[in-house]
Amino acid sequence: MLAAAIAAFAASACFGGPPPPPPPDPPPPSAEACQSTGAASPAAGKDEPARAPSDQPIPPGEAAAQAREASSTTDVRTKDGDIPIVTVEERGGKPEITSTPVRSPDEAASVAEQKAVDGDLVAVDVDKPVRALADPNDQLFSQQWAFTKVPFVNAWAADSTRGAGVTVAVVDTGVQANHPDLSGQVLSGAHFLHSDNGDPVAPDVGGTDDFSGHGTHVTGTIAAKSNNTTGISGAAPEVKILPVKVLCADGGGFSSDVADGITWAVDNGAAVINLSLGGGASSAEQSAVEYARDHNVVVVAAGGNDGASGQDSYPAAYSVQYANVIAVAATNNANGHPAYGTVASYLDISAPGGCGGPCGGGSANDVLSTVNSSGYGTKAGTSMATPHVSAAAALLRSAPAACTASQVKSRLKNTATDLGVPGQDSTFGAGLVNPLAAGTTCP
Repeated sequence: MLAAAIAAFAASACFGGPPPPPPPDPPPPSAEACQSTGAASPAAGKDEPARAPSDQPIPPGEAAAQAREASSTTDVRTKDGDIPIVTVEERGGKPEITSTPVRSPDEAASVAEQKAVDGDLVAVDVDKPVRALADPNDQLFSQQWAFTKVPFVNAWAADSTRGAGVTVAVVDTGVQANHPDLSGQVLSGAHFLHSDNGDPVAPDVGGTDDFSGHGTHVTGTIAAKSNNTTGISGAAPEVKILPVKVLCADGGGFSSDVADGITWAVDNGAAVINLSLGGGASSAEQSAVEYARDHNVVVVAAGGNDGASGQDSYPAAYSVQYANVIAVAATNNANGHPAYGTVASYLDISAPGGCGGPCGGGSANDVLSTVNSSGYGTKAGTSMATPHVSAAAALLRSAPAACTASQVKSRLKNTATDLGVPGQDSTFGAGLVNPLAAGTTCP
């Protein structure tokens, strides 16, 4: 490959073998706990504002009107298909709360009107579904320390999305599509590779195999199936992955192939493009990034593995010019700056990328994800940090937020957890990505 060929940003020396066997699975929850009446969908009614309790008793007629309105506009239902109407009566300074299943707005109005007759009704509402914030039951989830630093699990519950309906393109070395934790997550992709003399390399494989395992590792961080008692959990486990092969087995490639891959991903439905790679400035890549911008596609790129004195890495460095490009720095397992991480003013945000060795602890302090041959292993680098941000971007692109590309970048930066010196800096950017704080609001 040419000396200027693009290098995939993974610290290969930190690649560990398979992690130790996991502890036995916990016993399944008791079926008895699931017998109570509940909502058909945990997401139903999430965006309905709660009506604040009144300082004064609600008259019967007004109570009936509130109940009729609330029951007419809600999607919440019990398992039996009823509308759960909640009334709150103030008795001796203590709230008495009653949830009554009703079949129609008229019945809801009648219930609320009767409750108001005694002159102590202070609130009428529709019951809201809740769910326990339990960790996924994936066997190796306890070894995914990134989830202890970035609250993806809480964000899934709070925002009622795990990225469903969003396609993330992984422009990389390909993906092992039949990996047990990725099966069904990977779409048919594309292949853009050529050798030094311009000849095609391994054509017609569509990106659904992987020469090196790098793209498979990146993909697992984004979209590995969650709560399937197998392996790991992705950070946005309901997205679909569009594999675009642009790098060879040694992690090298050409910027023209990357540019072709970006353009193809835009044309084939990607809402987010993950680029865990980098090199010098390229007019072809810049044109492709602009094409993504013009089509409302987020481009998330690795910030670089060249340390404090490293050269600017592109396409990440285009983040200064384009509102759809997010440049990602890496953090170690103590939210510190790993020695390999490039320090640069173009960095937007940080995410877990692993130690890369110097902080001790071996591979356990790097990022665990899916690897070739249907296995699991660790890697470190800004390549590993980037898919965490792509996952957070996918959550914002999915419903109910449905943010635009520029809104995603702004929202993630504005809600990041500050690290290092106060405010934006050249080591951590705006700070550690925080999908829970990002919520479902677009600026």
